[in-house]
Amino acid sequence: MDHEDFVTAVAREVVTSVAPDELALFEPIRGAYLRDPDKLLAQRGRAGEVLGSGIDVAIALVSPVALAVATATYNRLVDRTGEAVVNVGSKLWKRLRRKEELPEITAEQLGELHAMAFERAKELGLSEEQAKQVADALRAQLTHEN
Repeated sequence: MDHEDFVTAVAREVVTSVAPDELALFEPIRGAYLRDPDKLLAQRGRAGEVLGSGIDVAIALVSPVALAVATATYNRLVDRTGEAVVNVGSKLWKRLRRKEELPEITAEQLGELHAMAFERAKELGLSEEQAKQVADALRAQLTHEN
């Protein structure tokens, strides 16, 4: 599984848990994020910004934050364990899709990823409660609690 697949799968599950009403906008937001994540994140909250797909929306949504948090998670996992995680990650996410048991991420790693997700979501403008929901949804996704 590559970076884009990981980010999309994790972010979609986080949005499904935290803001399911945004799922209809997830794909155009994902497309805009993958083209230029910095631009999309800088536009958060600006009403009337165009996503590049002809859709005019305020970008004050959970979806861009979920994508950024999933990206940060992927980068943290790759930084921590290098290519082995990427290779194992592919198998991990294929198993997740088949609802099989996932290889274990340690409690310490989960705690670090949860804290990182919470802080990143707050940095990107979510309320403390929303940031906690995003971090909790990420942890659930990584431990297959959903």
